[in-house]
Amino acid sequence: LLLAVPLLASVGGTSLQVATPLLSASPSPVPEIALVLPTEEQVPPGLVMIEDGARSLEDVTSGFSDPAATTERFTAWGWQRNLIRAFHTPEGAASDPTAIDGIYVSVHEFGTPPAAAEALDYALEAHAEAATLAEVDAPPLGDYARALYGPLPYGNEITLYVQHGNVLIRISASSPEGDPRAEAIALVRTMLEHVSPDLGTPPVAVAAHHLPSRFSSHRDAGPTHT
Repeated sequence: LLLAVPLLASVGGTSLQVATPLLSASPSPVPEIALVLPTEEQVPPGLVMIEDGARSLEDVTSGFSDPAATTERFTAWGWQRNLIRAFHTPEGAASDPTAIDGIYVSVHEFGTPPAAAEALDYALEAHAEAATLAEVDAPPLGDYARALYGPLPYGNEITLYVQHGNVLIRISASSPEGDPRAEAIALVRTMLEHVSPDLGTPPVAVAAHHLPSRFSSHRDAGPTHT
């Protein structure tokens, strides 16, 4: 089962064949699409949802080194909203150290696809400055994708930034001793494959769980942000 969260997708104008040139034309309507966020059934076994909800622009930009400058940029890019969802192994549960123990998903909606692509570069560069992760080759995902990978105090982490239309997706996945890359990439592909023209449902209610600091709601642009 997948839970769909509605997000807007920007499209170009429609080409019309006319006898004489039009001086002006109304823009094409912008359709509603639903971008699917993963549920517990879609993430690796043993993970539970620990956070699910929306963040304000102030919440998002507070994690950057210069919140005011970031707010200005995001506003210029037509930022609309941000939805986040996090998964982690239950507190105290035994787990395989080579398995993924945490996943963080963040989805931003911007005004246009080019704006979302610019925001991707901005967020990734801020993330790279704040963490000891190196940029690695990203597989073909969405319209544009970049990736960071490397060791952190809690394990090996992959972060994928993917632009799909006017949407920016960030997924971070970590494993104490294993390599989380393949499963993180598969999860992004699952999200992209289930985009549909139907309206989705709002975020689900989540029971209170212990929330590890590295999977807090301020992780979008780095270890503690986008």
